[in-house]
Parts: sequence; structure tokens; C-alpha cells
Amino acid sequence: MTKDEIPDCLLAGTEGESRMKYGTISGLDKPVSRLVLGCADLKDTALLDAAVDAGVNALDTAHVYGGSEALLGRWLKGRDLSRLVIETKGCHPGPLHPDRVTPACLRKDVETSLRRLGVDCIDLFLLHRDSHRAEVGEIVETLNDLKKQGKLRAFGGSNWTAERIREANDYAAAHGLAPFTVSSPHFGLACQIGDPWGGGAGCVTLTGKEQEKERAWYRESGTAVLAFSSLARGMLSGKISSADPNRADKLDAAGRRGYDCPENWERLRRAETLAKEKGCTVAQLSLAWLFYQDMNAYAIFSTGTPARITANCGALDVALTRSECRWLNLEENG
Repeated sequence: MTKDEIPDCLLAGTEGESRMKYGTISGLDKPVSRLVLGCADLKDTALLDAAVDAGVNALDTAHVYGGSEALLGRWLKGRDLSRLVIETKGCHPGPLHPDRVTPACLRKDVETSLRRLGVDCIDLFLLHRDSHRAEVGEIVETLNDLKKQGKLRAFGGSNWTAERIREANDYAAAHGLAPFTVSSPHFGLACQIGDPWGGGAGCVTLTGKEQEKERAWYRESGTAVLAFSSLARGMLSGKISSADPNRADKLDAAGRRGYDCPENWERLRRAETLAKEKGCTVAQLSLAWLFYQDMNAYAIFSTGTPARITANCGALDVALTRSECRWLNLEENG
């Protein structure tokens, strides 16, 4: 593979002896690792130690994660925050409060997360879900006020469509305010066929032919993409074989709702085949695919063992051709 075939996000950005690659997100004055450790189910801080040792400096959590956000905060105590990128999310709907994308809930969740994390400023704050009843202008105004107070450095949306982000940024531009600079939709080799959490239309994905215009906008705008469920809730982790007749039973309920379809099992079969040829793991190959999509992309991944964190970082060493990427995504026969 020539230098011209290597995606920009993997060309540069290493630090010291680390094999990790780093990118930049507008609004932050420090690099962000291309692999982001998801902390939704964090129970063991040894995972955080392993991630940092492997060069991962970006950690993903959320107000709705509760105890895991607080556990991350206890681990952060006394550490050099200048080398870490803490990303948290707020305004997630609840059973008693289905619409929490409001200035009041936004301020409340930011204050709670600051307290749990034990920090004065959140590096990246994302609105966990969108609500079309929310006036985008007042949300942008509130985020900018929190930024002005020194409580946020940069912000964006999780599960916000490109159209809504453009609407927010048009408002920001018209009023001389800071825009959304990051988005966290689902994105990965496996196509999302339904909301994994059963919430209907609230879960946004960039996968599938119908989302090509969304992907094109991210390529053109350079807006950072923090892709959640990049390994399809374990389908592409290497722990499930495409040949297993009980393969769907190995996924949790969210995984089955989101990814259990013949096309995705074929993607896994192809990933297994190509990974064997390249001498890498299925997870490494699947994560690498994300970095060859011509976006300012970062992959959020979760795992239960320090060894898998180290292994997953090998994704940054996997080289793929455009033809291989298309083949993996069922765009070429074979």
C-alpha cells in the first residue's frame, strides 16, 4: 500500500513510543486517540490503566451511566488531565421524562457530571439524544454559556442527524457562537437495522445505502465522528463465529435488535476470511475498516479484559485497500 492509499487519520499523530494514532477535534487543544474506550459498563479500573498504557487517551461516558461515570471520576483523581480527553453525554430521556433536551436539563446534567468526574471542565460534551421539540437556538445558546463559564471545551450531539447539526451550526454562525464540532452516531462495518435499545427513531446510524448523503456531509465538513457500537455489540469482536448455528443467541437483546440479519453475518464471514489472510483479529480488521471511510473518525469500543484493549489497538496497523473495504461491506462480490 502506498502512502496515498493510507487514510489521513492514520498517516500521522503518534506520540512517543505509542503505536496509537491521534486526531484533532475543533475546540480542543490536545490530541484525541483514534480509539476511544467506552465506559458504559465500567466496573474495573484496570481497563482504564490498560487503555492509557496502550495510548488510548479518550474515554467515553455519560450522565445516564451513573455509577460508571462516578467510578471513572474516582480513577481520574490525582491524574494528569492535560493528557486525557474526557467525553460525557447528557439530556438522555427517562421513563418519567421522555423529553430532556432542554436548557434546564442540560445545565443540571453538566453539573452532575462535573461533580461525578471530579473535574472543573468537560473536554467533550454531547447531547445524548435529540428532540425535535427542542428549539435548537436555545440549546446552542446554553452550550455556549457553559463553554464561556469554563465548564465545557467543545460540544456536539450523539444521535443527532446531520440536518439537525447543520441547523445548530447555522444558528451558531448567525449569532457569532461556537458550533457543534463532534457527532456520535452509530457507525461501523455492520449495518444497523433497528434501534438496539428499542427506542424507535432516536438512534442515528451512518450505515446503509440510504445514509450516503449523511456520510458525504461528514466527509466534506470534517466534523469529528465518534462512532459508537463500532463492533456491533460484539458481533464483530471475534468472539462469535459466522458458522455457529446458534450465533444470534450469542448476541444480547440489543445486539439482535440492532444487527442480526443475513447481510451482517455475511460481513462477519468476510471479515473472518480477510483477517485470517492478513494475520490479524476480526476486531482489528473491523475497527480498521472504519478508519478507511475518509472521515475524521474515532471508534468507541468496549471490552471486559485489559488484553483485548491492547489487542484492539492493533487495528491501527491493519492496512486495507479500497477494494477490500468495498468487499467487506458487500459492495463487491466474492
